[in-house]
Amino acid sequence: MDETFLAMDFVAAQQAVMGSIFVDDACVGAVLARLREEDFTDSACRNAFAAVKRLFTAGRPVDPITVQDAVGGGAGWLRWAMDLMDLTPTAANAETYADIVREKAAVHRAHQLAQRIQQCPTREEVQDLAWQLFRCLADDGRDRRVSPEELARDFIARVTSKERPEYLPWGLPTADRMLYTQPGDLVLLGGYPSAGKTMLSVHMALAQAKKYRVGYYSLETQPEKMADRMFAHMAGVDMKVIKRRSCSQEELRELVRAANTFVTETPVAYYQGSKWSAEQIAASAVAHREQIIYIDYLQQVRGPGRDAYARVSAVSQALKEFAQSARVAVVALAQFSRPEKVVVKGRQLMVPPTMAAFRDSGQLEQDADAAFLLWPEDPNNNRSRRVLKVGKNKEGEKFTRYLAFDGATQTFREMAVEPPAGGGQAAPTFGPLEDANESDMPF
Repeated sequence: MDETFLAMDFVAAQQAVMGSIFVDDACVGAVLARLREEDFTDSACRNAFAAVKRLFTAGRPVDPITVQDAVGGGAGWLRWAMDLMDLTPTAANAETYADIVREKAAVHRAHQLAQRIQQCPTREEVQDLAWQLFRCLADDGRDRRVSPEELARDFIARVTSKERPEYLPWGLPTADRMLYTQPGDLVLLGGYPSAGKTMLSVHMALAQAKKYRVGYYSLETQPEKMADRMFAHMAGVDMKVIKRRSCSQEELRELVRAANTFVTETPVAYYQGSKWSAEQIAASAVAHREQIIYIDYLQQVRGPGRDAYARVSAVSQALKEFAQSARVAVVALAQFSRPEKVVVKGRQLMVPPTMAAFRDSGQLEQDADAAFLLWPEDPNNNRSRRVLKVGKNKEGEKFTRYLAFDGATQTFREMAVEPPAGGGQAAPTFGPLEDANESDMPF
């Protein structure tokens, strides 16, 4: 289609919207719910729309005279408004005109971004603009009114449907049963360094890759090291023989079998880098049509802000927005702050972490739809059981479970026995720190 015709058609739609408003202000609320000032490329229409918005929110009448006064227009402006009313004698199609403007505004912004992408000198700048391009074409979250009748009818249709809802698997029986997470959710997996959160996330990703397209974005682990740990986990082969290249024939057969299973049944795409932004990760996920992505770990993602708190907050909000707009589940690994310690009867104990333990930003706690907290039962023994607590579960109950961890094969297994109430806060469960140097602690 000719570019000139497209531009004229776009302006005509904008003029039809304003003409409808001038004819009958009853359509103003519906139009304001659909459009923003930046959707108007015609300056006269944009200024008039901004004035209409101010008048409407102030509870004042909206007509050509009040809008003329609000924009400071003269006789020429009033003739322009009257001409629009002649071109648009009824406001019956105001919402349709607004939808046309909204659609063409998105295409117009996409064209502008595409032109900027052509001029970008670096891959990083292209990725940033690619994410902006996705956002302008995705559902931008503007008001969508759902009537009481629609809400009730949809609910009854869902609860009476024979088709069971589908929630994300986690490879852990209790989490699979009690978490109602879906694409579009932001999930946190927090822990202290060396608590095992990376391998637990791999365990989860492999369970999900049986049905979903999964991408794993690592900002710290080389792919070779990740492969060693992952295939030890899948094959049940001791990490030592993999690292020393001393596999027996039987162990080698198991590793080959695991590699084939990984490629054919549980493929997880692995991305390794060190300077990604949330927007670059999002652009890559969209480009590869991934349904679930893992980020290891969130505090290393590049973002705006003068300090760590502002940066992590911005990254968290960007990932939340991406998850919702793209309908992609985002599982972000995150570090805890240093563990809190208390002295009980002369013994120094570690206080189990809570949601407040997430380092650098309280925004993480607010944005998450669900959050896993992971720590060793005995902080002095890295072979001890892990305590896994769901500290936030928006649509279900919180719970705590023990995980048996086999470091040799990098494997987690949920145990039948449950931790004491409070997630292992009793002194015998956590044990004393025994004056150990912090540098000697496993996390």
